[in-house]
This record gives sequence, structure tokens and C-alpha cells, in this order.
Amino acid sequence: MGQQIADRLEHRGDDVCIVEEGEQRVALLNAEGYQVRHGDGTDLSVLRASDIDRADIVIAATGDDDTNLLTTQLVKTKFDVETILARVNDPSNEEPFEELGIQTISRSIATARLIDGYIESPALTRWTEGLGREGDLQEVPVTNDALVGNTIAEIDSELPERCFVIVVGAEGGAHFPDLDEVVDAGQHLTLLGDRDGVRKGMELLDPEPGRTTV
Repeated sequence: MGQQIADRLEHRGDDVCIVEEGEQRVALLNAEGYQVRHGDGTDLSVLRASDIDRADIVIAATGDDDTNLLTTQLVKTKFDVETILARVNDPSNEEPFEELGIQTISRSIATARLIDGYIESPALTRWTEGLGREGDLQEVPVTNDALVGNTIAEIDSELPERCFVIVVGAEGGAHFPDLDEVVDAGQHLTLLGDRDGVRKGMELLDPEPGRTTV
């Protein structure tokens, strides 16, 4: 799963470092062009060596919940990382992550939701699957000074073809855009479109994205 996540993050322009304990796996990932740090993700020295101090996001995506819990706990208590995510293999193990304030992703729950989606809304589910293969949906902060103070309509006119702003803001403050709404520095916009268009749109809005460690 870590490699798949890294693929998507690198495609959108993030600087990704994979921490991997298995020597053969490290050699394979290096041969395929990934940036890899050999070591145990629960080891503070390994995390520091992977430049975690510069990371905006840390994702613990191993197949072992105890390892993911320890890794995220270390990151939460020892480093100043904005976003921490954890893969949870057994849904019954979610509680300790939630107690730490760690956002969890459960494959079994995601699969159940996908199946339910096929039953309730087959056309919509097929469309979203197609989006995953050919399109993209990404949230990005506006750090380009030339765009700060512009309206959504003005920013839309600067974006590549087949790339649109569909949400303004993040988390509890997210809302559908008003074309006359003025965008502030650091405000988050969610882009929808084909992969290349969204990637170029992200580069336009956030020319120097932060580093991401997986």
C-alpha cells in the first residue's frame, strides 16, 4: 500500500520518502526510482534520517496495526507534523488511534462502502472509479502570491483546461465556491479534473509544495 500511496503523491508533485525495513524491498524500490530510507519506522533515528522534520504529512501504512500505532504515536509526540494518517488492518483496533487523534483508514470499511455504493448508486460508483484511473481530486493551499486576492472566477480562468475548483476551505469550513469569492493566502481549494490538469493546477496554486513522508 505504501508504494501505491507514494505513486499518487509523487504524481501530484509531492516529495515522498518511503521508510522500509526489508532490504530486498528497499533495493527493489530504489531500482524503480523511489526515494527510500532503510530502517524501522518505529525507530526515532530512522525517522529523523528520513528528514521527518520537514514533512507535512506522515502515513503509517504497514500491514501491522501495532507498528502503525507506535509509529504514529512517536510522530505525534516527537515531531511537529501537520497531518498524520494510519492504515488500520483490523477495524477493532481503531480506538487507540482515535484516542491519539490519528486519522485512520480501514481497507475493510472502505471495501464495504464501495460494495454498498455499487448497490445503491452504481452509475456514480463507476464514475468515481473512472476518476481514480483517469482523473484526480486534490486539495491544495494557495501560496502563489500572484493569485492571492483573486476571485474564484479569476483563478478558474488561470487553471488548465478540464481542471476546476469545486470546494473552498478545509474540514469544517469547506463549502461550494462562489465565483465572486476572494481567495486568501493559505486558503485551501479542492481541484477536480484529469490527472495532468489537476497536477498543473496544483503547481500553479502551490508552487513549492511541502515534503511528504510515507
